[in-house]
Amino acid sequence: MGRFGDDKIEEVRSRADIVEIVGAHVRLRRAGRNFVGLCPFHNEKTPSFSVNAERGFFHCFGCGVGGSVFNFITRVEGLTFPEAVRSLAKKYGVTLPEHDVAGPAAGEREAMLKASEVAAEFFAHVLWNTTDGAMARDYLKSRGISVETARAFMIGYAPSRPASLAKALEKRGLREAGVKVGLIRKDGNVAIGAETYDMFRGRVMFPIRDAQGRAIAFGGRVLDARLPKYINSPESPLYSKTRTLYGLFEARQAISSSASSGKDRAILVEGYFDVIALWQAGFKEAVAGCGTALTVEQLRVLSRYTKNVIACFDGDAAGRKASMRALEIFLQAGLLGRGIFIPSGFDPDTFVRERGAAAFADLTEKSELLVDYFIRDQAEKVGGPTAALEKRVQAAKLVAEKLRLISDEIQFNLIVRKTEGLLGIGEEVLRKEARGPGRS
Repeated sequence: MGRFGDDKIEEVRSRADIVEIVGAHVRLRRAGRNFVGLCPFHNEKTPSFSVNAERGFFHCFGCGVGGSVFNFITRVEGLTFPEAVRSLAKKYGVTLPEHDVAGPAAGEREAMLKASEVAAEFFAHVLWNTTDGAMARDYLKSRGISVETARAFMIGYAPSRPASLAKALEKRGLREAGVKVGLIRKDGNVAIGAETYDMFRGRVMFPIRDAQGRAIAFGGRVLDARLPKYINSPESPLYSKTRTLYGLFEARQAISSSASSGKDRAILVEGYFDVIALWQAGFKEAVAGCGTALTVEQLRVLSRYTKNVIACFDGDAAGRKASMRALEIFLQAGLLGRGIFIPSGFDPDTFVRERGAAAFADLTEKSELLVDYFIRDQAEKVGGPTAALEKRVQAAKLVAEKLRLISDEIQFNLIVRKTEGLLGIGEEVLRKEARGPGRS
């Protein structure tokens, strides 16, 4: 349970208002001495989820889940126990010892988090309160981003001067922490008193936040077309791009609040502006991968919040191929995944701005399972269930490769039956092929 003392854990638990914490994710109403609502952990129409404020625990009589405020936070927000304690301690004003979770390294981690926090505040200040930020403010306006939305995502601007942030961090004794998270760099040619300079200059800044809302990395979009369009923070002890999703902090409450009605979902896009534009248009469940390609780890993190993920692809041939590649990643993460194809020439950002929210909502309503699209594509390539047996068998082998990645037996059986109908290959043949190497 981390290295917090029992007394500190009890202090946090006693101060935390479990009704307030649960109420941020579940619509509660008083029923006698308890509060009840629809369980966020399984689909139900009649409330069986109960919160007892006096004793500080929750319990669902439908699915059996229950526990303290810590148990609720770890489940609904995907935090570890120490992270849950820290989050609640900060919210309710409980001071925790410096070296509580990872010994001496905890102080170093806190310094890196502080450096990132200072940077986010610095960039926001430059954007909104200085003449340096005027061009960036105009740029955001040209992209259709409102001030309210920009502030919700803590968008900022890194000035062009070479050591502006470096000086701000040095004043606070955070130079080394800034170097470790990739905010500033040291000139390696100077052995003593090495000069430092800012990693991000002349760029619109997008803080990447963890599940607790803390900045852990940044993406920077340049306004000078002669330079690389985007640069991003390097990997650090705070940030792993293969496990991080941009916008998840902003999206998780929307996802959780929809879970009790069975309408929870996440919309997976590629870029910062895609997430922001969809959020502004009312699709607050949008997230984006960090890095060049979607990873299994990112989807597993997302699956803590919802199993229903709609991925957006370009409507051209390259987008269709990308959906095929994504299918394998989804299956390895234990998700089927759905896909929508944005009309050629658009991305989610430009589509929702030019065509409107209703048109994008229509696309999401027409989303289909990625595996359905894959099977149908294979069937069309060989000519369907009346094609030559040799061609159908070859297509069945390709489908079987994907079937081996499905661990859920119900999903497996569903896909087998769909494949049988589209390819005219018997269930037993498909099962035998799919249960080869890689599937027990």
